[in-house]
Amino acid sequence: SGAFSEVTLAEEKETKTMYAVKCIDKKSIRGKEESLQNEISVLRRLKHKNIVQLVEVYDEK
Repeated sequence: SGAFSEVTLAEEKETKTMYAVKCIDKKSIRGKEESLQNEISVLRRLKHKNIVQLVEVYDEK
């Protein structure tokens, strides 16, 4: 966990694949949304065996 987010281990039910899920508190990033969009943009383009890969983004209330 950090100042803006918490990472949790999750398992996909069908395939039993394990994922790290980064949950970001929207209230804590008010005024910094551009930084978050930049992080998402960079992670979408990265494809490297030694760097985590962004699989999906979900936006909920």
